[in-house]
Amino acid sequence: MTAKKKQDEEISFEDSLKQLENIVEELEKGELNLDEALKLYEEGMYFSDKCLEKLNETKQKVEKLTKEADTKYRTEPFAIQSNEEVVEE
Repeated sequence: MTAKKKQDEEISFEDSLKQLENIVEELEKGELNLDEALKLYEEGMYFSDKCLEKLNETKQKVEKLTKEADTKYRTEPFAIQSNEEVVEE
């Protein structure tokens, strides 16, 4: 396993989100030259992708167990409830 791949696997959602927030703050200040801003933008896209990957993984894992007859279990997608209706994905 490459060092980059190992590093990618170890970064948490929270760490990626924090890095992304820091990058956005720096970019919003408007004090960077074009090259620095582009480099930060690229880093931000990396952390954004990491956050989206983790959210998608988690979305797939979020399921509820529904007990069927004689101790058999099945999974169902987690239902997201809004004020007006229940949305199932």
